[in-house]
Amino acid sequence: MEQNWSQLQILTNPENFELVTNALIIQQITGIENLNHDRGLAIYLPSEQLTKDWCHQLQITLNQLGLTDSAYQLQIIANVNMHWGQNWAPYYQPVRISHFMSIIPSWQKDLVQSPYDILMDPQESFGSGEHATTKLCLQALEEVVNHQESLIDVGTGTGILAIAAAKLGVKTLYGYDISDEAIVVAQKNFNLNCPQEKFQVAINSLLDNITNSAEIITANMLEEPIRALIPQLASHLKAKGHVIISGILETKIANITQLLKQEHLAIIKTSAAQGWGCIIAQKERG
Repeated sequence: MEQNWSQLQILTNPENFELVTNALIIQQITGIENLNHDRGLAIYLPSEQLTKDWCHQLQITLNQLGLTDSAYQLQIIANVNMHWGQNWAPYYQPVRISHFMSIIPSWQKDLVQSPYDILMDPQESFGSGEHATTKLCLQALEEVVNHQESLIDVGTGTGILAIAAAKLGVKTLYGYDISDEAIVVAQKNFNLNCPQEKFQVAINSLLDNITNSAEIITANMLEEPIRALIPQLASHLKAKGHVIISGILETKIANITQLLKQEHLAIIKTSAAQGWGCIIAQKERG
């Protein structure tokens, strides 16, 4: 049976396009279309996914990034004609992360040149590595991974950070997300890239009631859940373990680093790109 698709239009002025794009990518959307005459932006999602709850979460994200409700309007057009390969595939191109790693659409497997390259299927409407926060986290992983055996990915989304860790040699991988759809997509993407490895992925809010610990914890999320996660980090990190945090605005780096220090996590490095920040920290004591 052919899947039904709906279009979501975000009607707003052109000066807000960058902010709206960032909000959509945080919501794990990368296929974004400009409407005619610069009236706004549009995305396409399976009709059953484009719910009131999904739109409400987008509104929360837009507000957190500084766009007031009066500055935009959401409009849903149900059951549009949507042929994936014809309409969207041309929009997705490989994304270079580093000298060793690229993110490549799954239908362009012939472009894989490195064992560290990651195949992603953007058809699932989840992020494909284009956003600055994802790039920053992947680059941080390349710096941090050095014979570590275990990683926990909080808010795993597509599973892209766990996939990268597996390709860098990490063997024990846990992923948690509050979205049941994200869990399915993350496992699918992991199996596409690392069929011989095991990824233990489950629905969970942050690290609540989790007893596992790891040498690395990654979290690419919005500032509010990051703040809630920070007090949980030290108890889930092994001795001298590292944490990689992104999803925060560059202007908020100082605030987040202060919270990390209060939890006895030493700041190793901060980086930024396109207004977004990333922090690498290390557990100071066992």
